[in-house]
Amino acid sequence: MKKITLIALVFGLWACHKQDIGPPNPPEPIITNPTPLDSAYNLVGQTWVITKVLNTNFNEETRTDTLYFINTSYYTFNGVQSTYGFYPNPYCYKLNLNNTPWGNIGGDMYPYNITQGDLTNSLFTNTFTNEYAVRIWMKRL
Repeated sequence: MKKITLIALVFGLWACHKQDIGPPNPPEPIITNPTPLDSAYNLVGQTWVITKVLNTNFNEETRTDTLYFINTSYYTFNGVQSTYGFYPNPYCYKLNLNNTPWGNIGGDMYPYNITQGDLTNSLFTNTFTNEYAVRIWMKRL
């Protein structure tokens, strides 16, 4: 009986040794959050004109409102100064405009909107309630 136990123990130890079956599998790729957008994008010194607005009643308004971004905190809406925010999200930029005819609103701008100088049919929501406010079309001058 001792011989069988000893043989089983030796066989068990031999079976447990590491076998070389080729190179190890490559490590799994590390998936990280997308690279943040370059915060060098900004609107400072730019003039944009709102050309069309679709409001909550689905009434379309043709407009010529001029937005001029003075610095990173202040802009003018048809010459009236107010504050705004412009900051990167993982995939786009958030533009918050305060004291507009539609209240304090915020919408998304993508890098191509900024480089092309064209924002089309972008949803802007109320910054306090996050409810639908307006859809805006605007172009950079």
